[in-house]
Amino acid sequence: MSTERRRSALVTGSSGFVGRHLVRRLAAEGWSVSGLSIAPPGGPADPPPEGVSEYLGDIRDLASTRSIVVEAQPEVVFHLAAQASVPVSMRDPATDVLTNVLGSVHVAQAAAEAGARRIVFFSTGGALHGAPQSLPANEETPIAPDAVYGASKIAAEHELGALCRHLGVELSVLRPGNIYGPGQDAAGESGVVAIFSSRMLAGEPVTIFGDGNQQRDYVYVDDVVEAAVLAAEREPATCVIGTGEGASTQRIFDTLAGLTGYSQPPVYAAERPGDHAAIYLDPSRAREVWGWTPRTALEDGMARTVEWFRGQR
Repeated sequence: MSTERRRSALVTGSSGFVGRHLVRRLAAEGWSVSGLSIAPPGGPADPPPEGVSEYLGDIRDLASTRSIVVEAQPEVVFHLAAQASVPVSMRDPATDVLTNVLGSVHVAQAAAEAGARRIVFFSTGGALHGAPQSLPANEETPIAPDAVYGASKIAAEHELGALCRHLGVELSVLRPGNIYGPGQDAAGESGVVAIFSSRMLAGEPVTIFGDGNQQRDYVYVDDVVEAAVLAAEREPATCVIGTGEGASTQRIFDTLAGLTGYSQPPVYAAERPGDHAAIYLDPSRAREVWGWTPRTALEDGMARTVEWFRGQR
């Protein structure tokens, strides 16, 4: 009988889009997995994998967070829980900061008390740099967020860096582009691929904010989950997670319209506060340090996403 110790992980934000994918991946690889989320996980159509321990809690509450993390005793804490919408951060900056900065401090304190070896923190790559002078952006591109969300994420990076050095916990940071894929929430204000797919399949109007020429780096959720696992297993580092290419909102619309058979033109509306013209990301460091490269072509990922939404209908 093997005496090899099972790897153990706690995923904050485990009921969220990326969190659910990560929990499934870790469970499938034999990790002992716990989830911490402010909302119940899954549902009848998307239950968590068998054997995963799920806790309800709010990372803004230190006592609750400490209790859950200490009980879970994880080797690695994957910290995904966040307020993740740029528009919401501009309307309600205080909640954004309390969740993304103070909540991250609480997670780090609890992880250290529980004896965790490493924290893998999901930051942002798309909202840190404002409108950079050269693209693709990388880890050396000047930090100049023009939205509260990006500011809160870089603040959390600094807080976690200082705390982890002080507490003796390793830290890896992922700076992903625009994550998309099956299971993403189409009811929010973020997640263009999910929102467009859902509305097109329902025959509803689709709104493009701005002229459609804004470019983002769309990276498929399974590729991001792969980066997170590597960030836990290989050397601690801060790495951009993207494809190195920008795709315009108009291209997303046109491709999804073709995949769904949607024939209506888009509705163009004013740009939203905090949005910027173009950002895409150079993943060279992630390749060098973690051996990570994106594997999913944008058109393939969008086709899989559309099929998932079609199945939900």
